Amino acid sequence: MRLWTIQGIEIYEQLVRDGVTYCSKPLFGDIEVFEYTYHWMAEQMRKRIGEPPIAGIEYPMWAWYQYNSAKNNKPPRSSMDAPEGISAYMEIEMPEDKVLLSNFSNWHAALNLCPLSNWKNIEKKTDLLDKMAGRRLDFNEYPIEIKKEIEDSWEAIFDLDRRDKEVGRAHKRNRSIQATFWALYKENIVSVDFLEKKGKFIKQIQNPL
Repeated sequence: MRLWTIQGIEIYEQLVRDGVTYCSKPLFGDIEVFEYTYHWMAEQMRKRIGEPPIAGIEYPMWAWYQYNSAKNNKPPRSSMDAPEGISAYMEIEMPEDKVLLSNFSNWHAALNLCPLSNWKNIEKKTDLLDKMAGRRLDFNEYPIEIKKEIEDSWEAIFDLDRRDKEVGRAHKRNRSIQATFWALYKENIVSVDFLEKKGKFIKQIQNPL
């Protein structure tokens, strides 16, 4: 499976040095809401593609499978959310059974701790609880059964063939599809473009490792 990912130069250097890189610490700053959802994604990966292959892996690595359509699957350099300094924009080849694909747009419902599918029924319950409390409750303040309903609704992001009002009517070939996996090995690398901030091209290396 062909994917594209951008990583800081220090991650690339670790890959060159150790032959593998992975996420053992959070990369989302101080935004705790993201930590909750990243843990949820990690649990989904355990359920769907298996346990991490290396002790110490806590979070997924991310890549693009399909930037905005099947015809335009490779993201342009300028679109990549590059870290400060020099970054490595890598084209990689991954075994299909080691990758979990999901709908990028609908992933934002999970990031914002909002229901995705069945949202009307769920919001009736949360609105009632908010009214009883006299304020908008935080996600962690809802009863366990409500939180489970919301989390279960997020699983719709993995059904890439589903087309309806709740998850969107676009065909799979016209969707933005992200990929998550546990670890990146040097043998997965096809090519590397080294970029400065905002995607300014420096140089490319084919079959670099």
